[in-house]
Amino acid sequence: MESRKEKITSFYKNEVFTTIKENKNLMLISLGLFLLGSISGFYIFKVLLNNNPEVINSFLKEFQDMFGPLEEMTSLELFFTIFYINTRTSFLIMMLGVFVGFFPFLSLWGNGTVVGLLYGKFIAEGGNSLVFLMGILPHGVIEIPAILIAASQGFRLGKEIISPPPGKSRSESLRVNIRKGLKLFALIIPLLLIAALIEVYISAYLFKVNL
Repeated sequence: MESRKEKITSFYKNEVFTTIKENKNLMLISLGLFLLGSISGFYIFKVLLNNNPEVINSFLKEFQDMFGPLEEMTSLELFFTIFYINTRTSFLIMMLGVFVGFFPFLSLWGNGTVVGLLYGKFIAEGGNSLVFLMGILPHGVIEIPAILIAASQGFRLGKEIISPPPGKSRSESLRVNIRKGLKLFALIIPLLLIAALIEVYISAYLFKVNL
């Protein structure tokens, strides 16, 4: 009889990491879309927004109005807010991939664009690239892969709705991929928890001390 530890190990090996391996090419496509979005965001800021940080400040104010005054939140409140936003985004990216992958595409490009816009704003206000990277890399190296895992399964959903694997109907393919997607959250949620902790308690500190 398998022990609890063996069951958990088997689950992650056979259910979670096998699906990630199947989706590796879709993860690379997802990463490419995110990076292209980042580049486009930077050039949108430089060219279309005329290197004007005030436009981004208006956007950030609207974002704060949606989730409350972020600067007045305690570290714990900020941690839960970041974790909630990223978990909800990952879930939507994955499940709304059923609409021929449109939402994962839009979300990856949009999130990348926001990073590029914020980078342009930071540089325009006198910051340097190294400090910006120190502010996003510690949590980004964990958070971004979690979102890419969700996006890759979202693309898989859309792809197999259009063209189901041999021997499967669209409805069967949909059920299988939704089950696989939900199982991926056994990895996505811990990654997003760790990323939120690092963002609130480490990245923010590194960013402030290097300004």
